[in-house]
Amino acid sequence: MLPGDTERAWRRFRAHLPELVWNAARLEGNSFTLPEVRTLLAGVTVGDHPAGDERQVLALGEAYAALRDLVGYGRFHIDKSISDRLNRIVARHESPDAGRFRGEGTLRRGGSELLRTRFAGLQERIAETGDPRLQALIYFCSAACTRFYTAGNNRTALLMMTGILISNGFDAITIPGVRRLELDHALDTLVATDDATELMSFLVDCSASPDD
Repeated sequence: MLPGDTERAWRRFRAHLPELVWNAARLEGNSFTLPEVRTLLAGVTVGDHPAGDERQVLALGEAYAALRDLVGYGRFHIDKSISDRLNRIVARHESPDAGRFRGEGTLRRGGSELLRTRFAGLQERIAETGDPRLQALIYFCSAACTRFYTAGNNRTALLMMTGILISNGFDAITIPGVRRLELDHALDTLVATDDATELMSFLVDCSASPDD
């Protein structure tokens, strides 16, 4: 994960946005191919796919576009309002409580006060960490494990991690869809052992920059 500059990272992020959407969707088991994702994001309907898969791709495309604008206008920050906004987009077709921590919405059970406390603790830990690369890894591991929302947790964590990286001049980490089982195993290990070493190593291994 080599240092760069913010403008270059943002430019590369915009150029590779369809690939980021495609890989994020594939991690959810989505059936769209990369050419089909490009077509759908261009506003052309693609047939022979479940309606849920199409909605998921479009929601991811909108979320990545929102992230692009937040970073581009210097408005991306590691706070709950940004995370809620991105989750509201990616999970809007999957949960009536999209954009709200578990327990904040219609399903009152879920420990919302505890989750807000954990998020505040995550912010404090990140603020004490000087390296943006480590900040991004810590954020993804913590958010994916804690599962702040009723749906879309991994996608939201991925978006936030991407925002941290590109706003600090680093390329986004792309997790290839074909490595879905590796990701699931690393997440299971984190939940079972409270040790993020395997997941962090996996993310770093996925961090090879795309070609210009």
